[in-house]
Amino acid sequence: MKTEGIKDKKLHQVEKMQDKKIDNLDFILSKSEESLNEIFNFNVKAFADTQDFIWTIDNIKSEISSGWSPYSVKMGKEVVCVLFAKKDGASLLTKNTPIKIDFQGQGVSHKIKDFYEELADDHKVEEIRNYCPDDNFRMIGLNESHHYSRTGEVSGPNHNIIEWVKPWEAK
Repeated sequence: MKTEGIKDKKLHQVEKMQDKKIDNLDFILSKSEESLNEIFNFNVKAFADTQDFIWTIDNIKSEISSGWSPYSVKMGKEVVCVLFAKKDGASLLTKNTPIKIDFQGQGVSHKIKDFYEELADDHKVEEIRNYCPDDNFRMIGLNESHHYSRTGEVSGPNHNIIEWVKPWEAK
């Protein structure tokens, strides 16, 4: 599928990145300008910024150009959040927007962690790294309950994005 303003090889950076389904959630890899617009437009009123970049279509494209693969996470036809994954050597790097408030408390965050683990298996990585804001207490608790450890590294324009790591043995 041809895209405008995005090189196809950059949009689908890692060959094994693909759509997946976990229970009632669909993880749809954005492969076209239309799917990127859907991600952007849905998020305009649903979320705060991801906090490591300002939520604009150009910044989403910049994330893709730097190797991140964006996924819309859908329950039925509704996008409930957006996540990004990137293979970097022996690591799978992961981050996501907050989940729409109407869908919190339904296990979506745990299914996202399951999705990351499936990607880690697909890519045979040795660790999963996750990035979340220091004020997202739900995500911090989730990372701890899924056996992630803080690396001590922070990033983002306000140095408020915490890096977490989980050792991984691919199945």
